[in-house]
Amino acid sequence: MKRVECEILAPAGRAADIAPLLENGADAVYVGLAGYSARPESSDFSAEEIWEALPSVHEEGKKLFAAINANVPGEKIEELCGLIEELDEKGIDALILSDYGLMNRVSKIVRHAQLHASTLTGVYNHEDVRMLQEMGVSRIILSSDLFVDEIVDLTDKVPDMDYEIVADGGICFNSNRQCLLPHFGQKEGYSVYCQKEYELLKDGTFLGPAKRIGNPPGKIHRTMGIYLGMGIRSFKVEGRTNHLDYILQRVKDMAESKKFYLEHLSEIPGMMHYIRRSNWYEV
Repeated sequence: MKRVECEILAPAGRAADIAPLLENGADAVYVGLAGYSARPESSDFSAEEIWEALPSVHEEGKKLFAAINANVPGEKIEELCGLIEELDEKGIDALILSDYGLMNRVSKIVRHAQLHASTLTGVYNHEDVRMLQEMGVSRIILSSDLFVDEIVDLTDKVPDMDYEIVADGGICFNSNRQCLLPHFGQKEGYSVYCQKEYELLKDGTFLGPAKRIGNPPGKIHRTMGIYLGMGIRSFKVEGRTNHLDYILQRVKDMAESKKFYLEHLSEIPGMMHYIRRSNWYEV
């Protein structure tokens, strides 16, 4: 049996958010690298801000990840690789990447940081996982539109990979969150177009406010035990642009679920019956 940990991963949109997240149950925090993250720059960190945050995070025995999951034009690759090398030297624990070419390049220059394949990478089968593994990727952030049996197939066929799920956050209506809007939004300083307010017009006449495009949040913490049994290692709370109080409540919910299931491991095999799986991973 493979022994895995249960990690709660929380988002930080400001440097001041990191300490309270760690104090309230987060095992690791992820931040966006300004200019290279699929979120508004107002919620991102400069490379210098990430460097400054690292010592205090490591003093707590926790980890800090940098999300670099935006579309990167060719003329910025060299500049970005330079920043990545500096982050690696400063001790960043992991880099969350979505571009296959960038992953391949970064795998040849980093010495310490782990490489995590973003949910935007689009992993749907075990051959994808094995290819990324050969490129040096140590964790796959699973797509939110995978079915349970598809997740089980991945973790069964490639058990020596770490897997992460978005356990609490918005469920994008696009297949694997493959949305073209962020590419336009980055040019205007905004990337999450589905969260903006819209108006309905007909022939120029205002009909009323439109509902947001984004779907309501999905919350997996209530069934964390089943995902632990599948071999999921990390549970991500999504939302770097959300207010800190909202994120803290989500982290507390996850921490309570983690505590409960770690104290009731004997119940997990029974849960596996619901997904027709006889074996499970010890935590």
